[in-house]
Amino acid sequence: MPNCDFYATLKDHEPVVNWLFSDAACHVYELSSDYEQPLKQFDSTAEVLDQFQRRFPAGQPWHTVHLQLCVLGASPPFTPRRVELDPKVCGGARFRYEADGWGLVQLYLTVPRGDRLENSHTNHNSLKRAESWAGTFKNRPPPESWDFKRITAFSSRLNRAIRARAVAKIGGRVVLEDALKLWDHGTSLAPYVPGEHTGPVPIG
Repeated sequence: MPNCDFYATLKDHEPVVNWLFSDAACHVYELSSDYEQPLKQFDSTAEVLDQFQRRFPAGQPWHTVHLQLCVLGASPPFTPRRVELDPKVCGGARFRYEADGWGLVQLYLTVPRGDRLENSHTNHNSLKRAESWAGTFKNRPPPESWDFKRITAFSSRLNRAIRARAVAKIGGRVVLEDALKLWDHGTSLAPYVPGEHTGPVPIG
């Protein structure tokens, strides 16, 4: 399961998402839809980054946008999965939709909350792991219907595009330029805290 954990701000995310759309090798979906709404497919960087303007019901701004990437030519026909909800605990809502499938690539983008920045993240299943769990999720198309070689090649390109924009590393995670500036001004790159932990080490 090749993954990349990285620290980035909204400013850092923009060129990464630009790369994603210019590479044009996948369709970009949200992980979960709003209650009783269709699953969003994004067609531009602006549409993705605009999600950070949203707020939770209590008023807090979104700090993480969860994306699922469906690699073109590497999957069975994509169909969002309907998830039934309990209206008693979901404000009357009866369902929502999820992007669901063995070979989808996760791209979770995070921005700071106060003086703390969690890491952003990429990952995807391997064929071996998907096969080991296939019996538990029998409603999904089987793992063999996905081209994991093509998925891994795309995921590797995505990770290289992220790491190519990194300027430092901390604890095995790469740090992009604007996130490093936040650290220098006292923002935690969770779980690392300025003054308590050794700071990011420059790359190159």
